[in-house]
Amino acid sequence: MPRQWTQDGVPVQVTELPCSGKTDVQYLFHAIEAGAQGLLVVACPPGECHLTQGNYRAEVRVRMVQRFLAELGMEPERVTLLHYVSGGDLEALVRDAVKQFCALGESPMSVGVKS
Repeated sequence: MPRQWTQDGVPVQVTELPCSGKTDVQYLFHAIEAGAQGLLVVACPPGECHLTQGNYRAEVRVRMVQRFLAELGMEPERVTLLHYVSGGDLEALVRDAVKQFCALGESPMSVGVKS
């Protein structure tokens, strides 16, 4: 899967981490603040994290950002956590998430943000 592409007129950027548990709330907030239309965190299935509890940490962090978005009056669905089973179609999973983000429309945070 390419690291960057355009889908439905929206630029998509993939950032890989060694474990979803390394997802930092600060960076998710920065991406939202910069006008990201949506953020997708892909994690191992529950109970199958190779680093013990990384996927649970990622879930807690994603929920925290979702609550923050709701408090701001934004759609919490702009940040999503999906579990990926090895051997599955990761590209289709990401492309489907991008379609859902596109359906939400432009982020209210993107007003005044220069590309």
